[in-house]
Amino acid sequence: MKRIQTPYIQFIGILTILLAFAACEDDFVDTTKPVIRIEAPANNDTLYIGHDVHFDCEFEDDTELHSYKIDIHNNFDGHTHKSARIEGEETPFSYSNSWTFSPGQKNATVHHHELIIPELIDNLPVAHGKYHFGIFCTDKAGNESHIFIDVVLAEGDGDHDHH
Repeated sequence: MKRIQTPYIQFIGILTILLAFAACEDDFVDTTKPVIRIEAPANNDTLYIGHDVHFDCEFEDDTELHSYKIDIHNNFDGHTHKSARIEGEETPFSYSNSWTFSPGQKNATVHHHELIIPELIDNLPVAHGKYHFGIFCTDKAGNESHIFIDVVLAEGDGDHDHH
């Protein structure tokens, strides 16, 4: 009988051990959506045309945050997130911008005044009225949470508390 060579047996043994360890790898799949806690603006707040918006929000995820987005659009027709267009002497305001969190970040408190509501869009005044202010947060695995609050755009001196 022919004898099996020792290097061949060692190779098969190592391959078996590697396959066993590979089968034991962590099969964790992140399906938990991030948590959004908005402090400002609050639901039904008035935002002033020609002024900045005080944004203060906390984000949290069990594994890793990826990005957040602010989306503002009009709610003149009381819609539930479909587009609405008005005709006339005013132009509806809309805004969408996103930011990325630092790698590995699980919690973030975001405070800024980067968003400014312009007085004019295409040489027409910005339309006053009801708007939806949406905040979206996505984690590294692609899970997304969102919150929509109602805000009102109005003329005013914008004398509001800046923190």
